[in-house]
Amino acid sequence: MALDLTKDIIEEIRSRCDIAELISSCGVVLKRSGSSNFKGLCPFHQEKTPSFHVDTARQAFHCFGCGKGGDVFRFFMDKENVDFLNAAQILAARCGVIIPEKSFNQRERSENNERDRLFAINEEFSDFFCRNLQNNPDSPAARYLSDRGIPQDIIKKFRIGFAPDSWTACLEYGRKLGFSEAEMVASGIARRKEDTGRVYDQFKGRITFTIENEQGRAVGFSARTLEAKPADGRKYVNTPDTPVFHKGRLLYALPQARQGIGKAKMAVLCEGQLDAIAFHRAGFDCAVAPLGTAFTPEQAKIIRRYSQNLILAFDADGAGRKAVLRAAEILLPLSVDLKVLKIPGVKDPDELYAQGGSSAVADALNNAVNWMEILQEAIAEKFDTSTPVGRSQAASFVADYLKLITNQVELEVYLQDAASMFNVSMEAMRSILLERQAAAVQFPKQQTEKIAEKSPAAEKDPAHTALLTLFELALLSVNNGRMIAELLPPETISASNDPVARALELAINSALNDEFDSLASDLENFLLETPCSEISKALVKTTAFANPAKAVQEAVSDVNRIRQMTERENLLAELRGELDDTRKLEILMQIQKLNSATQF
Repeated sequence: MALDLTKDIIEEIRSRCDIAELISSCGVVLKRSGSSNFKGLCPFHQEKTPSFHVDTARQAFHCFGCGKGGDVFRFFMDKENVDFLNAAQILAARCGVIIPEKSFNQRERSENNERDRLFAINEEFSDFFCRNLQNNPDSPAARYLSDRGIPQDIIKKFRIGFAPDSWTACLEYGRKLGFSEAEMVASGIARRKEDTGRVYDQFKGRITFTIENEQGRAVGFSARTLEAKPADGRKYVNTPDTPVFHKGRLLYALPQARQGIGKAKMAVLCEGQLDAIAFHRAGFDCAVAPLGTAFTPEQAKIIRRYSQNLILAFDADGAGRKAVLRAAEILLPLSVDLKVLKIPGVKDPDELYAQGGSSAVADALNNAVNWMEILQEAIAEKFDTSTPVGRSQAASFVADYLKLITNQVELEVYLQDAASMFNVSMEAMRSILLERQAAAVQFPKQQTEKIAEKSPAAEKDPAHTALLTLFELALLSVNNGRMIAELLPPETISASNDPVARALELAINSALNDEFDSLASDLENFLLETPCSEISKALVKTTAFANPAKAVQEAVSDVNRIRQMTERENLLAELRGELDDTRKLEILMQIQKLNSATQF
């Protein structure tokens, strides 16, 4: 079922949900602090003095301790660790708002009907496989799970089942439910033999692990053989890609791990289903796994939404080490605090739990190492670091990973670690990194020089403070927003990637279009997509200005002055690398024009 979650519906949910009542219902004790304000202890971090503020007039919250803030949707998403669509559905039911279904044209209706049928087939067969396991306690599947020590509560939690050891049992059951042979083939429950056209059960005689999407709906299966040497050589058989099942975009056990990830403030990524289940059995219900394929960028983005702290729990062998480094290539650009589980003496987390129980798993998690330790192990195998050439090659190998890091502070820390690893100076390691960056994107020489001039820990855009002041002023009144629009060229704001600049644009547009009353909700929608502590803080705590008009003029002057200084520095940098005399003269004239307009 596709829901028509329009802007009006979102606003109706927001207006009907009393933010103070919602937050209180989640266990936060709020005390009144003014006519429409409340404060209490923040539920997102440990504190003794209340720094968590709620403004019921603007339907917003902000914590001055940890910086979290937003509206009812953002609070519920962060507190319950759910995505926006799930939060909207739950809050709508809570406050009595009906979200209508979308209206479709004929093609869209057909596609939607197909998806609904696929969801229905997978749900029905998940129940069918689970019943088959429960009703046959002496079956090979039941004995296998019993031998592995997997208890009934875990079997039910993860919807583990058993497909009948028959070529047609699923086909016959599906027909009784009203599903066609074509639908069962399309869903992956059945398979059509290419040479004869015969249709038979896909998961015959296998243990089935139900695969669910982020909303907890069954979308497919991963089925494990009980044979030591299966005839087709496949230990696991997965549902083929369908409109609701894409292996590279799903993570096993995510619905069961979602709240656990939020509580633990970390996620564990395993190689397989039984490894993930082992963590849950050990009391660490924050583990997920890919579906028998290499870890993908889509899966990385999903897990990053839930936590930036990630532990890789891959097999303790050479293949596991390679998998760690492949995953690092995908995760490093996402600014993830990446660690790796070290489990010497056992082959995988499932065996670790079987031999040592919960305490062994807890010890392994507590002693997880930084991913660079795995990189060092790979270096020891690949390079002879006792020679200058070998050390240089190894440093380039490390730099190829570091160049993927986008956060400059993180990069600086890792550069220090790498310099220590090879016993070289930071300058030498930074030089190698710049060479690898330049080689990767084929920078011209002068561009590489400009990068070298920048500090890796470059400070925030100096215009940020002035833009924030203008935003706070624009929140105060329509007149302030209109005055800023008259004094500040639009391109000055639109040229900035600063989230505060985007919020300022919203405030100015609301003033110019007589939509100031809806500004707060527009900003809350913006915060859902782009969380920003400074914006949510401004929404719950009004800044006082003795003379707002003067403050607008001064802040606009600061923005313009900084912009002109930046343009001048860029022109000077271009001038240093320019060889053409005609272009040099043009640049000098531009600099002279800026100098005459800027008061230094």
